[in-house]
Amino acid sequence: MRRRDFIGAIYAAAAALPFGAAAQQPGKVWRIGDLHLGPPVEANIGAQAFERSLADFGYVQGRNIVLLVRYAGSQRQEMQEAVISLLPQVDLLVVRGNAAIEARKLAGAVPTVFISIGYPVEQGLVQSLAHPGGNMTGITAEAALETNGKRLQTLKDIVPDLNRVAVLRDIDTRQWGFEWTALDQAAHELRLTLVYVDDLVARIDR
Repeated sequence: MRRRDFIGAIYAAAAALPFGAAAQQPGKVWRIGDLHLGPPVEANIGAQAFERSLADFGYVQGRNIVLLVRYAGSQRQEMQEAVISLLPQVDLLVVRGNAAIEARKLAGAVPTVFISIGYPVEQGLVQSLAHPGGNMTGITAEAALETNGKRLQTLKDIVPDLNRVAVLRDIDTRQWGFEWTALDQAAHELRLTLVYVDDLVARIDR
């Protein structure tokens, strides 16, 4: 599979099947599982953009690809059920957000592309950013642990007398100890006090 071609297509707004693999199997009708998170009404916008972008690369629904779209909520069980429902039917799986974590556990040998998840190396999705290895690749929302520390530094540069910073945490990421340890270390070096706000995010989520 030509990983670079695939990532380029995703970056353009969705994804495309690797040209190398397609050339090896002329006439192949690819079956792509497309898993979105959130209410179908909202997620459908992304699904439509995905289909249009594939068409730009010559992969047209009903002609040489079959898109199997699924929607899931933010709960782990919902993501797992959606991934499991797709796996027996697809040649390739595309997942978004934290669904990538569930796909890593369940997808086995099915090639998987993740979109918009943080710290793929630390979460065990890929071996490294330069050489992902395995069956997963994609685009990360937060590539390096240093990113949040640099944001704190920017805030400090803008407000030199800054000493307390509120941090709104997504309830699904509070278990990411590696992220918060790195952020706490950066705050310590900048002599900042972090105030984590989880309950507010939880109330908004409900």
